[in-house]
Amino acid sequence: MSQSLDRRNFAKVGAFAALGWASRETAAGIPADTTACPKVIDLRPYQLMCILCRIGEGEDIGDARLAEILAAVREDPKVPLRLRCHADSVYQYQDPGSAGDSPEGELFNAKRDLDILQKLGLVPGDARPAIDLFQRLLANISTAKNVCGYETFTAETWRGCSRAQSGYYEKGHALGISAVIPPRSKEEKAAYKTTSVAEIAEAKTLRIRPHHLMCMSCFYGGRIDNLAPIQEDNLFEAIDAIQKKPDIPITLIRGTCMICPPCSHYDSKTGLCLGGRSMALRDQKKDLDVLQKLGLKYGDTLPAKNLLEQLYAKIPSTRDICGWGDGKERAPEWSVCGDPDGRKEYGKARIARLGLKG
Repeated sequence: MSQSLDRRNFAKVGAFAALGWASRETAAGIPADTTACPKVIDLRPYQLMCILCRIGEGEDIGDARLAEILAAVREDPKVPLRLRCHADSVYQYQDPGSAGDSPEGELFNAKRDLDILQKLGLVPGDARPAIDLFQRLLANISTAKNVCGYETFTAETWRGCSRAQSGYYEKGHALGISAVIPPRSKEEKAAYKTTSVAEIAEAKTLRIRPHHLMCMSCFYGGRIDNLAPIQEDNLFEAIDAIQKKPDIPITLIRGTCMICPPCSHYDSKTGLCLGGRSMALRDQKKDLDVLQKLGLKYGDTLPAKNLLEQLYAKIPSTRDICGWGDGKERAPEWSVCGDPDGRKEYGKARIARLGLKG
């Protein structure tokens, strides 16, 4: 279902409420916000580029609809955006009508939207979390030229947008995702680092998501001679805790875990991963793939030493999990992490048993 954000309603309820979040707890013990179901914001493909263009212009967004969309995205970077546009034949079902057309005319509006979708590798009606969609835009469309307007136009019908040659879009593009969605502050990340490191040090049981056992291994294998903490996550601290207490219990949990709080992609409001480029989706599949290979389930608790023995016996290479078993990358949402043939760092950690003694 779609959610229309007109200016009057948006002012009344605010960006977050307008998206229709409904929080509910789950029996699995997942944080409430992980199960909330936001309503989709419909927009035209060209409006994605317009937002970046207005940001590059360095002034207020100006256009009320663009401002509403951007405010909603900044309030909740995971809000789903659905791209709708003029399309014939079998894609007519999602045509939003002409109300959202810019003044350049029907044909230009139709071509520009389809040009953008083609460059993004998407089709009319596709929906993605906002952060994923904007990162896809940044990765695939670096200029507005010959998309929003043409250096030489063949007729008035194809004059295009007056901003197309202004360089504003290119300036907005150069600013990157942080101009659209402000990043976590260094101060917040540092505070979460301190708190979460202390939690790991005091824990009688470690709570780790399944595929992070493999991330820990790659981290260790790449730093065997120089193993030290980093600011961005708690991989070192989890490894250190296991090396000091090889029998410490590890509970395999769903979603973000003790390793995640300092990460730039960690959303402190919801406890979710907002990694962009579908990182959360890939991570969920990797977690499930690890559980299946090990014959385990969420909530299972094993001594760290035993769990790692199973991991290294049943998953000899990152290709099996992070390379989807065949090393093939079929879409940006399913990118391969590291070497499609398997990361050497994981192999080193597997041989060394993550540095455990005995």
